[in-house]
Amino acid sequence: MLICIIFLSYCFSAAGQTKESGFINSLSFGSSLYYGFNNSSNVKLEAIETSRPVFGELDIYSQTTGKKEWQQINGYPEIGLSILYGNSGASEYLGNIGAVFPFVNFSLYKTKFVNIKSKFGLGLGWVQKPFNPLSNYENLVIGSQLNACLQIQFSAEMKIQNHLRLVTAFSITHMSNGSIQLPNLGLNIPAISLGLKYIVNPQLSFIKSDIKEVEKKVNYYVFTYLALKQQYPVESPISLVNVLCFEILKNNSNTGRFGGGVNLTFDRALKEEVVNAPTLTYDNSKLRLEASVYGSYEYIMGKLSIPIQLGFYLYNNYPVSETYEIIGLRYRFSTHWLAGLGLKSHFGNGDFIQWGIGYKF
Repeated sequence: MLICIIFLSYCFSAAGQTKESGFINSLSFGSSLYYGFNNSSNVKLEAIETSRPVFGELDIYSQTTGKKEWQQINGYPEIGLSILYGNSGASEYLGNIGAVFPFVNFSLYKTKFVNIKSKFGLGLGWVQKPFNPLSNYENLVIGSQLNACLQIQFSAEMKIQNHLRLVTAFSITHMSNGSIQLPNLGLNIPAISLGLKYIVNPQLSFIKSDIKEVEKKVNYYVFTYLALKQQYPVESPISLVNVLCFEILKNNSNTGRFGGGVNLTFDRALKEEVVNAPTLTYDNSKLRLEASVYGSYEYIMGKLSIPIQLGFYLYNNYPVSETYEIIGLRYRFSTHWLAGLGLKSHFGNGDFIQWGIGYKF
């Protein structure tokens, strides 16, 4: 929650405009209708789905004009806030879903009449009917009403008239609680959408200045994270997870860093079911340490960045998968110190949400 507030306040403070344009003139307003597709890869979700997910979204955009250097480097992105609400596709067992999340919308390709964009949003999600062992035991997908929500979208804005755009898009919306409360298979909803966008001032002036070329040096980091995690059986105690990362990243451009690192995780929730036991029995007698290496790409937006990691386990006594993925946010609040979070998953199934700090040497 804290990092989302930081993300939102950073985005809107970064959207400060020149006196000539003004904040109100930088705004746009949009609404879209999403038509989702059933996720056949999630057998437990497929079993309770009765229709296609259909939901609406309201968006408030603020167009950056280059007042800050990172805005020019990133092609003058829009930042804003999305509100989402509608049918999950499993109304009897999941009910409706909702979300509120800040986002950044990047322009990838632009002509006079069409603008191709990519959107990244991260915030809070809500599920009306979470798992309940007595009244909703068929729902083995989501165990909590409050969840993290991640949305990635590719859109095309087509000019109708000077202030109005038709917006078509393909997106994936993910909701999960990071295994804080089981079950947590998570919702992954691919969808197509159609909407309209109203631009208050389509004639904004953009600041252009000389950008200093990035120094392509190698940087060294250490991060420490904490996470809370529940393991099966459902309603087990919540356990603490400790994560220690050593990372090396090289500045490749003003917008990106490449590199990798070593990840050491002590996960107190790890255990495995004892096969052929007369009753449901779990064993946690082995060392609950995970050691892995990962490749990383970090997209940079000034003090804020989006790390994307793909990891491979070298040591794991309780394997679920040989690989994992992490996507998150980092905010540099001083020369050497960073705050960050990451959503770790195995092929889209959330493992945990980690929160912590890092130090740049």
